[in-house]
Amino acid sequence: MIMELQYTWQILGTTAGATAAVLLIVQFVKAPLDKVWKIPTRLLVYILSALIVTGARFFGVGEVSWDTVLLLAVNAFVVAMAAMGSYEVTFAKLEQAETKPPGVGE
Repeated sequence: MIMELQYTWQILGTTAGATAAVLLIVQFVKAPLDKVWKIPTRLLVYILSALIVTGARFFGVGEVSWDTVLLLAVNAFVVAMAAMGSYEVTFAKLEQAETKPPGVGE
């Protein structure tokens, strides 16, 4: 059995799907963006979260109305915080382990 891994607007409409997408995209674009513009990572994460959450709403449901804009902004904060937390749990610990001198913390 071959399992296809792909994003759909329904998956991006979930907190877990949007969080995973934001985490992966930020890891991919952060270093090249830093060479051109010094964008704070938290701002980049929130902007990307807002774009994904809004896109999932627009392409999944078919509309974004003014009464949902505030909810989309709040949901973008939830996704951004989850993505930053996921980064701390995974990638940051790997980076710390690589930079730690031998024998420290063992």
